[in-house]
Amino acid sequence: MEIQKERAGDIDVVSANGRLDGIYSTAFAKEVGELITGTNPKILIDFAEIDFVTSAGIRAVLLLMKKAKETGAAFAICGVNDEVREVLDATGLTPMIAIHPSRSEGLAALNALPPRPAPAPSTPTP
Repeated sequence: MEIQKERAGDIDVVSANGRLDGIYSTAFAKEVGELITGTNPKILIDFAEIDFVTSAGIRAVLLLMKKAKETGAAFAICGVNDEVREVLDATGLTPMIAIHPSRSEGLAALNALPPRPAPAPSTPTP
């Protein structure tokens, strides 16, 4: 699997090809997870060249979604083929994540989002 990262305005776009499986899911999660930092990050994962996702790949996406939510990042997926969409539907992920038909639609949707404040840091209780 080859992972490519690029900037489109203030959006980080990550594209990969091949299989998102146990072999590659950790590297994928690490590469994308590094982008979920800073002020109001926006991440678009382009799945146009991902042809297969296993449970390990689903777990990687879930971990990224959780990290994005914790940091206030905007996170979306685009270009999902029918086979991968079936896996996302079967696992119940589709209602929890923004999935756009194409990269241009995903970019437009993320560009339309107002800046979200990062969650306030938690303070320890005495």
